[in-house]
Amino acid sequence: MQRKPLLIGSLRYKDYRYSSNHPLRIPRVSLLLELLWALGLLEGKELLESRFASWEELLLFHTEDYIKALEDVDRCKCVNRHVRETFNIGTYENPISPAMWKGSLLATGSSLQAVDMFFEGYLTFNPAGGMHHAYPSKANGFCFINDPGIALKHLLNKGFKRILYIDLDAHHCDGVQDFFYEDDRVFVISLHQSPDYAFPFKRGFFEERGSGKGKGYNLNIPLPKGVNDREYLYVLEGVLPAVKDIYNPEVYVLQLGTDVLREDYLSKFELSNWGFLRSFEFIRDLLGDGIYLGGGGYHPVALARAWTLIWCSLSGRDITQRLNPEAQRVLMNVDFEEFEDELDRSYMYQTLVDQPNYGEIRPEIRELLKKIRAEL
Repeated sequence: MQRKPLLIGSLRYKDYRYSSNHPLRIPRVSLLLELLWALGLLEGKELLESRFASWEELLLFHTEDYIKALEDVDRCKCVNRHVRETFNIGTYENPISPAMWKGSLLATGSSLQAVDMFFEGYLTFNPAGGMHHAYPSKANGFCFINDPGIALKHLLNKGFKRILYIDLDAHHCDGVQDFFYEDDRVFVISLHQSPDYAFPFKRGFFEERGSGKGKGYNLNIPLPKGVNDREYLYVLEGVLPAVKDIYNPEVYVLQLGTDVLREDYLSKFELSNWGFLRSFEFIRDLLGDGIYLGGGGYHPVALARAWTLIWCSLSGRDITQRLNPEAQRVLMNVDFEEFEDELDRSYMYQTLVDQPNYGEIRPEIRELLKKIRAEL
C-alpha cells in the first residue's frame, strides 16, 4: 500500500506557548512549518490542520478530576496550593500557560488524527505529539496530557492486540510505561539517558520489565552520557529485530524526540541529525510504515532541521544539503539564545544534514546489548 504523506500541524501553536524562560517556550511546530515552506518541501494537500481533543478522548488516559483541574486553572489563570500539590500544576516545571491546556489539547487531537488518518491510507506525522511524561492524574516533566498514551488507548479500542511503542526521546517515557506496565497488548521500548544521571531519575532502569500480564513487554535501554551515532545504531539494530520477531506487532507508534541531538542542552547525548535520520529509516525499513509523533527537543533550530529530514524521508523527497536564503532567514530569526556561545553552530544555518558522529563503540555499550539480548 502506497501511503500519502500527511503532516498534522498548525500555526496556532504560536499562541499556545509555555511561560517565559521555560525550556519549551521555543517555537517548534510553527518553526518546522515555516522552514518546510521556505524550502518548498510542503504542499497544501500534505498538511492537515490540527484539531483539539475532546473531553471524552482525554479520559482514555486521564482521570476526570485531573482534567477538570487543568480546565479550571486555565480558565482562571491561577492555582491554589491543593491543586498544585495534588496535580503538580502551576510549578516551575509545569507552569500555567496557554500551552498547559489549549496547546496540549491541540497536540493530543493531532495524535488522534495521526492514528485515524493512518488507517485512511496516509503516512502520518504529528510533530507536536510525544508528550510522554504526564500521568493519569498528574502533570510531569513539562507534559500535561499524555497524547501517546491516549493514541495507544485509541488503537486498543480499535481492536489491536499487539501494539509496539518505540520511544527515541533522550528522556524515559515514564508516564507511558507505567500506564501499560501490566498490559501485554502494548510493548513499550525506550532508548534514553540512564536515570542514574537524567530525568525522570526514578524510572527507566533496565530491570523494569513489566509485571503481571505485561511481564516481559517493557524494555528500557538506559544509555550512558556521550552516546554517538554508531553506538546508538549498534544498540537499536541489535535489539529491535529481536523484539519484532518475538512480538510480531500489528502496528507501531514511534516517538521522535530530538533532544538526543548533540546540540540539545537538556541531554548528554551526541547524535548528529544524520544519526537521528538513520535511526528512523532503520525502524521504518524493519517494521514498515507506522504512526509518528514528535517529542522533546529544546534547541529550536536543531529540532526544525531534524524533523525536516524526517519529513523528507516520509514524503520521498530528496534532501537538499544547502539551505536557501529564505530558509536561512527563517532560522536566523528564531528568538533563541545559545547556551554554549563558545561553540561554532553556524553550520546549522547553512546546511540541513550534519556530518555523522561515528565515534567508537564503548565496552559498556557492548555489555549493555549483550545483557538485553540475554533477556529477550
